[in-house]
Amino acid sequence: MSVRRPRALLAALGAVAAAVGLAVPASPEPPRPPTARCERVVLVVLGGGVRSQEMLRRPDLVPTLAAIRAAGFGSDGWTAGGADPTDATKAILCGRTVPVATPGRVRPAWPTLLECVRKDRGLGPDAAWFASFADGEALDLGSSDHPDFGPSFWPRLAYGEGPFGEPLRGLFRLFGRPNPTTDRTWAHLATLRAVTAKASSARGIGAGPAALPEALRLERALLEEVDRRAADLGGAAPLDARAVRAGITVLRVFRPTLLVIRLGQADAGRASVAAYEEVLRRNDAEIGRLRATIAADPVLARSTALVVTADLGRDAQRNAEGGYGRTDGSPEQTTVAVVGEGPGLARGATPRGPHATKDLAPTLARLLGAAMPAAVGDPAAGVVREELLSR
Repeated sequence: MSVRRPRALLAALGAVAAAVGLAVPASPEPPRPPTARCERVVLVVLGGGVRSQEMLRRPDLVPTLAAIRAAGFGSDGWTAGGADPTDATKAILCGRTVPVATPGRVRPAWPTLLECVRKDRGLGPDAAWFASFADGEALDLGSSDHPDFGPSFWPRLAYGEGPFGEPLRGLFRLFGRPNPTTDRTWAHLATLRAVTAKASSARGIGAGPAALPEALRLERALLEEVDRRAADLGGAAPLDARAVRAGITVLRVFRPTLLVIRLGQADAGRASVAAYEEVLRRNDAEIGRLRATIAADPVLARSTALVVTADLGRDAQRNAEGGYGRTDGSPEQTTVAVVGEGPGLARGATPRGPHATKDLAPTLARLLGAAMPAAVGDPAAGVVREELLSR
């Protein structure tokens, strides 16, 4: 095998990095001892309606959620904030129940958690990301029309083709769809890297050995994003799978302070229980990938809280089509579950008093040391370890 493939891949890396303004730091983040302080939050919203019954009491169906619950907490009875997935998602992100819509627009009228964390913490654009299973207006849910915020505080977006979709699209036109990387690919890259480093050293140039681990981390993440783009993600819930994989790339490359991933294909449950369960099984597997990504990165593992919830529930009983609708007004339909693990979250937590999804954004904002003054929800008592708040 020639080195043409690695050279093409390195060209892809350089083009993608330049297109997004990505630079390798002069040295990697210095090692620090493990801490129970939360510095990053990943929030996954299972969209389209998911019952607490499946999230909390079906480990055979959602083993990853069961593992998160065992390592952290899981609770039900969170009152959903809207009658449809869009309004319910706004309630989660804005800390307000409906109505929160600007007439005729999907974009919320009140600031979202993503905006508040960026503004209150003074964070740059790469610190907050919104990944979505759908594009178009669905992407507007991550940012508001509120006059105190605006585009300067909106999150960056990842969907479908991922955070590097446009530059990679051009590279695919130039080079064609690449074959997936293999162990031999990495070996050839190592050889090419060694030759390049030797030549650079002879000329007195190069970033130096201190930058190598960080450069390799970013290189691997970007190459695996090329693999992800080249893969055909079929099967159940392919749009949800793409959203999670795009979120994983964001997490690996940017290590943001806040990443929200919104899924949406659980609405298949309206017509078929079997299809609903297949979506949940696939979503759980993708969340397992996300969880493994956090665990594999020492920086993320010591500092990241992972929280999963649903936008809405579903009916307690099957409908005439053989699925679960969203119309019966039962607790299964009007409330959802939340599971979470990681620094800053109380293990085995059970929220005290009434709690709703409008309380989730203020809870996570508090975990990250940010304020949400426009929210009407309150931080859920008993979920955040008060002595370990980030600031």
